[in-house]
Amino acid sequence: MPRPNHVSIIDEIGMKKTMPATPEQFEWRVNKTLDDAPVVFLGLGPEPDKVPEWFDLPNDEIIFFLESQAFIDQVKDWEPRLPENFQRITPEEFTRDSAANAHVVRYLPVQRAFPTDFGPLTARITLGDKELPRLNKTVWIPTSDTDLLGRELAQAFRDAGYSVTMIDHVQLGKHPGNTLPEILQEGVPDLFLSVNFKGLDHFGLGYTILKEAGAEVAIWLVDNPFNLLTSVKALYWKNARLFVTDHTFIGPLINTGAKWVTHLPLGTSRELFETGGELPQHGHGLEDRLVFVGRSAFPDKDKFFAGLTVPADQMTTIKNHPHEKRYDFHWWTEQLKTLPPWPGNAIRQIGAGAEWAGKHWKKVCLESAGPIVIFGDTGWQALDNDRAEVRGPVDYYDHLPAIYRSASVTLNATGMQLPAGLTQRHFDVWCAGGFLITDANPGLQIFPDELVDPIRYTKPDEIRDLFLQYRQETETKQELRAAWRECILQDHTYANRVETILTALSL
Repeated sequence: MPRPNHVSIIDEIGMKKTMPATPEQFEWRVNKTLDDAPVVFLGLGPEPDKVPEWFDLPNDEIIFFLESQAFIDQVKDWEPRLPENFQRITPEEFTRDSAANAHVVRYLPVQRAFPTDFGPLTARITLGDKELPRLNKTVWIPTSDTDLLGRELAQAFRDAGYSVTMIDHVQLGKHPGNTLPEILQEGVPDLFLSVNFKGLDHFGLGYTILKEAGAEVAIWLVDNPFNLLTSVKALYWKNARLFVTDHTFIGPLINTGAKWVTHLPLGTSRELFETGGELPQHGHGLEDRLVFVGRSAFPDKDKFFAGLTVPADQMTTIKNHPHEKRYDFHWWTEQLKTLPPWPGNAIRQIGAGAEWAGKHWKKVCLESAGPIVIFGDTGWQALDNDRAEVRGPVDYYDHLPAIYRSASVTLNATGMQLPAGLTQRHFDVWCAGGFLITDANPGLQIFPDELVDPIRYTKPDEIRDLFLQYRQETETKQELRAAWRECILQDHTYANRVETILTALSL
């Protein structure tokens, strides 16, 4: 049999979508308590004249419907084919109360094509007509047992007087229409704080349900925002409250449509790093050693950048002039001029270049460092430095604070995905009582110059001399460490970051 010729339209983010005209594309939510309840269609599909026949609808009763005008405008002769007894209503008329007292039918393809139009309507269906109780000073954080920042944020919010509920982000992201309404019946939090869109589905239904219920929703983009946005398939993120660890993305995000973006750097947790941790078996003998801790690639990197190659010309430039400038994400954006940054995956080509440049920078730094102990994965074993000792990874909470305290000096080399984004090392090392030297990342401007200048290097061949300068426990080193620690604990803990969040959101 020949394949049916489905109507194609352009969805709300500019992608082509097919709109099948079959009864199987409709989802009925029958009102079991009111047989004579009115029928409301959320979308009628591209052939509205066939709907009465498909569902044996009476022609002498009003059938209510809502439809996306963007959809209507793209389907030829849609309005002339509308049955006479079908009456269009506004989204404001489709309240939670009216949704609960109707037979509601959803045309699913248009829901996915225009989630900004239909998401609030679906949210009103799922939430029901009962008034939801408010939870007093409560924050929900979607996370998992292995995620960083969950523990730190939870502790900081509790210290600020908030109750914190940690929610499995996987279930929320997969089934927001089922999971969220169920737990919202127990109460609506003041804030739902997502890190890197965790707990929020691709089409923004979870975000819309939370907003419809009256919760504030904030998204902290800890990693590269545009890499993260490749998974988002709806416009909702442009209206969300966004925080970024790298202030240089504020302008590009606003130029792409974001309405609200605030800088929120990483920080440290005094409770977890000041006295925590113990040395693992492979972590001894660091008293006079230079130490680096980090992985050679982020998880699933090859999958994320699958099929992409880094242009040879740019690779050659970087190899020949490794420290002439920072070959970061913005540099690659200028080089490759990939448009648009969103929607779609085109921006991943820029991300692939920045990822390669970051790995190359760290490689050059570790090869120039001389004798160094590396706690990380086997990807570091290919370094051209026979004095580099790769000892294997360590646990972030159980071991890292003790390693930072024990090492003579800890080395930081920043990646290129976040041009001015700092790492946890910039905060955790000092909190734990360690001593850090770091490359010249623009994000260091949040710290006083008199603290940054003595511990910063601009070229890889400066690392060895800088380490030797601070290898011994001199009075200068002790005073610098104390000043850094005071700065971090006063202004750069997660308690400070939570205060910024609460103030920015007027909570």
